[in-house]
Amino acid sequence: MKYTLITGGSSGIGLKLAHTFAQNNHNLILVARNRGALSLLKENLESLYKIDIKIIPLDISGETGAVSLYETVKKKQLEVDILINNAGMGYHGEFIEKEIRSDLDLINLNIVTPTVLTKLFLRDMLKIGRGRVFNIASTAGFHSGPLMSVYYGTKSYLLNFSEGVAEEFRDSDIRVITLCPGPTKTAFEKMDGIEKGLFKNFHIADPEDVAKYLYKNIDTKKDVLIHGSLNKFMIAFTKFIPRKINLNLIKRIQKKK
Repeated sequence: MKYTLITGGSSGIGLKLAHTFAQNNHNLILVARNRGALSLLKENLESLYKIDIKIIPLDISGETGAVSLYETVKKKQLEVDILINNAGMGYHGEFIEKEIRSDLDLINLNIVTPTVLTKLFLRDMLKIGRGRVFNIASTAGFHSGPLMSVYYGTKSYLLNFSEGVAEEFRDSDIRVITLCPGPTKTAFEKMDGIEKGLFKNFHIADPEDVAKYLYKNIDTKKDVLIHGSLNKFMIAFTKFIPRKINLNLIKRIQKKK
C-alpha cells in the first residue's frame, strides 16, 4: 500500500493538500505537532473517503525531528511514494533584534528538515524506481527580503536545492518539484501581518487553490511550479529590475507590515 506523506498537514496549505489528495483516493500520512487537530482531520477524511490515514504527531524540526519521522514511518512499514515537505515557519522584523534561537528554529524547520527528509525518502524511492517529492518554497525564494531576511533566505535555499536534486534525477521516474506560492491565507501569513501591509492590495491566494494547483501538476515535467499568473508575471518582471531597486521595493513593502 502506497502513501502520500504531508508535513504540516493539520492547517493551511497542508490541510487543503490532505483534503485534495484524499478526494483523489490517496492513502495519507499526516504529520504535525497538534495531535488533536490531526485526529479530527483523520476522522473527518476517513468518514468521507475510503482511504487509509496514519497520523504522526511530532515536532519534526531539525535533523533529530526529521530522522525521528523517517524512522517512525519505516517502523510502521509504510511505503511513501509521494513526499510533500510543507511544514515551515517565519517571522517579520529587524534581523538584529531577533533572538539567535528564533533564527536557528526557522533554519532547522525550513532548511534542515526538508533536506534530511528529501534525502532519506529519495533513497527509498530509488530502490523502487519511482516517486515524487514536492518541496513547498515560496515566491520569496526568488528575492532577498529585508525585514524577513532569514525567511527569504531559507526559501531561496529550498528552491535552489530542489532544482539541483531534480537535475540529478532527470533520467529517472523520480521527480523533485518545487512549488512556489505567493501570499496565501494561512495562520502564518496572518501572524506575520501580511494582510495589513502593501500586500492587502494584492491577491491573497486561497490555500485550497494552491493545493489543487499542486495536484493538477502531480505528473509535471517542470522542476518549479509558480502558483498564480500575477506571481509568474512579477517574478519574470523583477528579472529586468536592478537588484538594488528590487531590494528597496521589497523593504518598503515589508515596512508596511
